[in-house]
Amino acid sequence: MSLLAACLLVVALGVAKAQGGGGVGQCVPQLNRLLACRAYLVPGAPDPSADCCGALSAVSHECACSTMGIISSLPGRCSLAPVNCCKLLLLLRS
Repeated sequence: MSLLAACLLVVALGVAKAQGGGGVGQCVPQLNRLLACRAYLVPGAPDPSADCCGALSAVSHECACSTMGIISSLPGRCSLAPVNCCKLLLLLRS
C-alpha cells in the first residue's frame, strides 16, 4: 500500500471513530471497503477495478464529506502550509 493510501485510510478511520455517534459511525465499514482502491491512489495507476468502484459508490455523501474535511484540515493542524491541488487536478484531467 502506498504511503498516501495508508495515511488517507488512517485519517478516514480516525474521523469515523471520532464522530462515531449517529449515522457517521457507519463510516468505518464504508471506508474499510475502500482498501480495494489502494492500488489506484498513485500517479500512473490504471483505471479502478469494479471492486474499487463498488466500494466507492457505497460511501455515503456524509461520510465522504466529513472525511475530506478532516483530510484538508490536517496541514493547518500540523502547522504546515495548506495544500492546493487545483493545478495538479487540472493537469491530471487533461
